[in-house]
Amino acid sequence: MAYATEVLHPILPPSTWASVEGAVDLDEDIYSADMNVSAEFALPMTGGKASLYVDGAFRFLSFSYEYSTKGYIHNYCNLHVNGFNETYVGAKFMPFVNEEADILKGAGLNVGWRFPPGEGSQRNRFHRLNIEPFYAFKFTQRLILGTAFRYNRFFEKNDFAPGDEVGFKASLAWKFWWNESTQSGWIFDQVFLYQNRIHESENLHMDKPYRKMKDDFHGYKMRFDLSRRFSALPISLGLNYEIHEGTLFGFETGHRIGIFLKAGI
Repeated sequence: MAYATEVLHPILPPSTWASVEGAVDLDEDIYSADMNVSAEFALPMTGGKASLYVDGAFRFLSFSYEYSTKGYIHNYCNLHVNGFNETYVGAKFMPFVNEEADILKGAGLNVGWRFPPGEGSQRNRFHRLNIEPFYAFKFTQRLILGTAFRYNRFFEKNDFAPGDEVGFKASLAWKFWWNESTQSGWIFDQVFLYQNRIHESENLHMDKPYRKMKDDFHGYKMRFDLSRRFSALPISLGLNYEIHEGTLFGFETGHRIGIFLKAGI
């Protein structure tokens, strides 16, 4: 997927937190080991209405391995790239979040920019603008449901113009077996993303009738997080699983498993 390494976060009001994650990834028969660092900072001068965020990742190792016994024994190991993956920066706005009984209380806008990767990936090597209006609904005191629509605009590089994308995102963030006095307990997050390229990419080196790349696609990505927040410190320790263009049972492609540590206010 064109968004395979993008971290999915639940749709929540602006807050301050930071996390570090170690993950192993299987995507199109390529195994990888990554470290992700994410942070969000709620701007005090806005009264909790806005925040800035960043997501960065480093790929330590990436390789593919094949083994065949069709009439002979054959082992093949191919080392791939390692280095920095894509970096995402942006801002989140919820101008009505402090209103008590306003239907617009949960409405907001997420605006982000993706920088191309370093040596950690041979994909997504284009700058990208993401515009994402969203709504976060506080269903109960401990359950927040979110939904968002997104538009991705890619920028031309070396006379190649990627096609724009639209998408839909939904999430839930649930605290259970939760102690309000110590702010400790269990947290479960689930995020679903569906994305579709709305027009083909173009190779501008070609004459106009031959520029279309015929690279329309659509696909999904899901992420599940389960973590335990401790009472002594505002720290959570958790596991996550992610699937993108894979199967629920099997390991053909598009699977990611990680362990993370998160600190928040």
